[in-house]
Amino acid sequence: MPVVSPATVLVPSLSSPIPEGLNLIFSPDFPLEERGGKAVAVPHAAEAPWSVARVGRADEALRDVAQEISRRFGPVPDGALPERAPGDVLGAYAFSFVRPSFVSPFASQREGVFFGERVVPVFGLWKDVDDVTWSRAAAQLRNHRYRDVDDFMIEIEAKGDERVVVARCPRRETLGAAVAEVVASVRRSRSWRGRWFGAKPFDRSCALRIPPLDLCAIRVQEELIGKPLAGGDGSPIGDARHAVRFRLGWDALPPSEPGPITLGRGDAYERSFVCNGPFLVVVLGAPPQDEVRLAAWIAAPEALEGAIADAS
Repeated sequence: MPVVSPATVLVPSLSSPIPEGLNLIFSPDFPLEERGGKAVAVPHAAEAPWSVARVGRADEALRDVAQEISRRFGPVPDGALPERAPGDVLGAYAFSFVRPSFVSPFASQREGVFFGERVVPVFGLWKDVDDVTWSRAAAQLRNHRYRDVDDFMIEIEAKGDERVVVARCPRRETLGAAVAEVVASVRRSRSWRGRWFGAKPFDRSCALRIPPLDLCAIRVQEELIGKPLAGGDGSPIGDARHAVRFRLGWDALPPSEPGPITLGRGDAYERSFVCNGPFLVVVLGAPPQDEVRLAAWIAAPEALEGAIADAS
């Protein structure tokens, strides 16, 4: 079970700035927003397989959302919901569990790359991976951009209609600017020009190493507290909370032990898609809408420790 850490922050919008040293998560699944001094319902993915949301009398909404989380996702992460609801007010609660998985598993290593000053586990592909695993997993990859080891963008096709884009890129001013760059690159790759003159495909001259993630963040929607629900009886919102869990790379094969040369970037490779510093993950829906289901900027290696050890 992931631990809620101050190093991981759930941000309210893609316009949020990217500070140094923090993991940021954005999820569009909260069912209300503040508009004109009221709490207004907005389109959201609450009925999707990855999200649960309830708005109503606070105690009833809290009970219902907790039961639905347990039914669909298992134990509720510690701190994801309050222990009790406030009195005679409305409550709005949402929980999103985004966990893309892949048809063909990737390889993994317990000690795969240096992230800052820490050694963290990874999943991906490298020269020591057997031919069957490599060819099947590589078929899920699409290289959208490779400029150098610190500037690349690669897409992994997931089960269902999800796609996971992982990018090492310069830190942008806002999370939205970074996400917009990803979506634009993905769409260029789909164009006729991209199909004919796009980036060189991922092949045996490449290495892919991504730290597996299991992050949990919570945000109290302070801007909604005290606001009446639009179309309601005037009762105020007394509690509004969104919890998001994001898990990636947990369906990789059992880890192998690294050799003295494989740990790190891998200088023997023509192109190294290695996340050994701050990187961006964007989970997209099916084209052409390219719905952003989750975006995460990963900069704090503390939150990456212990992945692969326990997939609870």
